[in-house]
Order: sequence, then structure tokens, then C-alpha cells
Amino acid sequence: MSGEWRELPIGDVATVIGGGTPSTKDGSNFNGSIPWLTPKDLSGYPYRYISHGERNINEKGLMSSSARLLPEGAVLLTTRAPVGYVAIASNSVTTNQGFKSLVLQEGFHPEFIYYLLKSKTDLLKAHASGTTFGELSGTTLKGLRFMFPPLPKQCAIAAVLSSLDDKIELNRQMNQTLEVMAQAIFKSWFVDFEPFRDKGMEELPLGEIPKGWNTDKLSKLCSTQYGYTASANDEPVGPHLLRVTDINKQNWIEWTSVPYCQIEEQDKPKYTLDVGDIVVARMADPGKSAIIEQPIDAVFASYLVRLKTESLAYAYYVYGFLKSRAYAEYSEGAMGGSSVQKSMNAKVIVDTDLVIPPRKALEAFLDYILPLRGRLVANVEQAANLAAIRDTLLPKLLSGEIRIKDAEKFVERAV
Repeated sequence: MSGEWRELPIGDVATVIGGGTPSTKDGSNFNGSIPWLTPKDLSGYPYRYISHGERNINEKGLMSSSARLLPEGAVLLTTRAPVGYVAIASNSVTTNQGFKSLVLQEGFHPEFIYYLLKSKTDLLKAHASGTTFGELSGTTLKGLRFMFPPLPKQCAIAAVLSSLDDKIELNRQMNQTLEVMAQAIFKSWFVDFEPFRDKGMEELPLGEIPKGWNTDKLSKLCSTQYGYTASANDEPVGPHLLRVTDINKQNWIEWTSVPYCQIEEQDKPKYTLDVGDIVVARMADPGKSAIIEQPIDAVFASYLVRLKTESLAYAYYVYGFLKSRAYAEYSEGAMGGSSVQKSMNAKVIVDTDLVIPPRKALEAFLDYILPLRGRLVANVEQAANLAAIRDTLLPKLLSGEIRIKDAEKFVERAV
């Protein structure tokens, strides 16, 4: 490695700042204009930069707690429950005590530090202590030593990796647009009934629907099945094991990050996922759903319920309904369990009324929606390939094993 690189402790690179939580018993501490993040906000978060979390605090909440206002460019690192989530503040933010954030000294690039920490997740976890859950202390974090090149080289390394993440993030943004378009089409066809109104409408208990259409329970359109109980394994042995956490916040499945499991051969056919299967979370995030859109060697885990329909046309109709406002309102009222752990069993998941269009309308909808869904799947696959390239280059660039110019040429061919 070039002699330009220096080994430095994090304490020489950045000021390490903890966070805090205003009293949740006093509601007047919240609902202000100051972004306040918890580790949950970074769970499954796919972007490098973040501007806000689920909740905001106000000046009173900031002043009454140990939360600190962090500047734009601060590198946010979760150091408990869990250790190792990382993002960069795109504006001033605050965090709870689950973070130790890095406000960088002059001469250090936020994106370089972001990629450095992303590559050292296992090391960070190894230095955490505690019996209930591991926590990385500020003192320990400050003492961890890493190799740092001069700022121009930091910027160059970050630029190579960011060019891949830029494309990945663009794909995700395109897919968000495609998802919105898909739901708008579903609403136009099966909520507002715009293509079918010229044939006349009739009033039923569910509201006004096209003449000749029916209503029934969701259970009439699909069967249900609980998933397989198994331990996840990162080693590529056996089929993928799809869990609730493997369905991201945008309801896509990025199979390259889904773990594996071992399953008896006689049990595998019962739980193997097929194209058109819909999986719905019954616990952890009840009601969250995804549709299987590509052939994959995978089974589904016990917190998921599989809905299987008689055809792909019915599958995409059911999936569209599960994403609708009507189903969201139903599921919110139908969930059982405690306030901390909500749940829905298989019977509850499908025990709601919906409009049942004629088969001809469903097949026309399928023809209309499949090209759009195909673009979404292609974007997910391309993003997965680019992420694999990034993850391969990351340790090599950070160790000096590969030259920046060689990495740039490799990325140009990939992007």
C-alpha cells in the first residue's frame, strides 16, 4: 500500500457525538421541525443520505434531552440494537442514544467514511459489549484504528463507489414511480371503475360497482398457507428463506440479500415459492406483502402467509387490492395481539370483502400491468448486480489492493 496512507484512530478523524430521547411522556417534546432518527429509521434503508426519520422533535425536546443537533455531512452510525447501520445526514438532524455520530474533521470525506464503516460492520459488532444486546461505546469507537489516504484519494475512491450507488438509487427511484403507476392503474380500473362505467353501474353494500360484477370475501380468490420454521443461514446451502425483513420498505425482494436454509427434501415442495405467489406478513409487520415475479429457488418463513390464486391475472388483482387504501383500513382494524406486537392470522388476512371483476377484465388488467412490472423486476436485478460489484470493489479500494483507475474502468463497463 502507498505510503500516503495513514493509520488513525476514529477519535483523530471525527468528533464522536451521542444522541438522546426527550421524555416520551411529554408529547409537547415532539411534532416539531427538527428531524430525530432512531436505528429503526435505518432498518432496510437503502440510500446513503437521509434527511429525516419517522418522528421530529422541537426545541423543547432538544433542550430537555441529550440529543444534539448534528450538521449536514455528519456520518450517522448505530451503535446499539443493532450495531452497524450507517448513513450520511443530508441536513441538520438529531438522533436517539442508539447512535454515535461522526462530525468529521477537516480533510476527511463523508462518503469515504460511510463506505469505510459499511465495510467494517463485523469489526464494529465484534467490539460491542453487553449481554442483553451489544453496544459499541463512544470510547471504543474513538479508539478503533483504520487506514486513511489523503483527501483527494478519499474523494476519488468515494466517487467510484458512489457512481454505482447513484445508478442503484436511480433504479430504486424509478421503481417507486412504477409502483405508484401500478397502484394508480389499479385504482382507476377497480376502485373508480373508469374503463367500465359506460356499461352501467349498480349500488351494492360495498358501494357502486359495474353491472354484472360481484362481491365476495378475499378468501374466495386464494388459498392460504403458513410458512416454514427454519433458521436462516448466510452460507449458500439449500433454498433461499424469505422472511418479513427481506421484503424492503418498497415491497420489493432483492434476492441477493435473502439468506438460505436447509429443508428436508420431502418438505421442500410444500413451501417452494412459485411465480404469482403472494406472501403477507402475519407478524413483525402485519399486512406487509410482496408478489413473486421471477423463478427462484426459495421457501417462505413462518411469519409469512402465502396466498395462492388460480391464475396470474387473479394474483396481480389480489396483490393490487392488498396495496389499496381499503385493505390498509381493514387490516389496521383487524389486527390482534398487543400494542407492541400486532399480528394477523391467515384467516384474518383474507376475511374481508372486495369487488370481484369478471375474468375478462382481470386478464386485460394483467396484459396492461405486466410490462410495467417487468421493468420493475429488471431494475431490481440490475441494482442487485451493481451492488455486488460495489461490494466486491469496496474492500479492494479501501485496502489499496486495486488501483482507482482500474476500478473506474471496471465501473464504466458495468454502468
